[in-house]
Amino acid sequence: MRESKLQFMVIMLAIMSLGVISAGAAKPTVEVKQTTDLAKLGAIASEKNVPILLVFSAEHCTYCELLEDEILKPMLLSGEYRQRALIYKVMVDDSTELRDFNGNFISADTLMHRYNVFVTPTTLFLDNNGKELSERLLGINTVEMFGGLVDQAIDTSLEQLRNGSKQLASSRP
Repeated sequence: MRESKLQFMVIMLAIMSLGVISAGAAKPTVEVKQTTDLAKLGAIASEKNVPILLVFSAEHCTYCELLEDEILKPMLLSGEYRQRALIYKVMVDDSTELRDFNGNFISADTLMHRYNVFVTPTTLFLDNNGKELSERLLGINTVEMFGGLVDQAIDTSLEQLRNGSKQLASSRP
């Protein structure tokens, strides 16, 4: 009887150890950071000489969640984009005031109007002054294709920065 209890305890300990080991092997999580200070973000972008990938997002937007989960979070987890772009979002349904690129406090709604953003998600590729560097992406379509469009827009933005171009002809203030 005593030997049975000992075997049972050893088996239970082994099972619990497996649970701890598998819990420790969980995938790392990452979040797309929300910004409320575009002036500070612009200063970081200037220092690193990289574009800002800025997503206008809303809390109950399933397409925004899809964009984050299938495109942006994997980009952040890969580590390959640390030297290529700053990846942030602005929550349009948040009442928090934010600082624009000039240091002025504005609402998310005002920022949306400045950039003529009417749908979420809208993804902009900006320089350190808030000027658009490449074509914006509206919504999200096929995930595989959209990932390629994001990469292409980042490449175009980096090229614009390297060439010293401030904005494309279609850029908005």
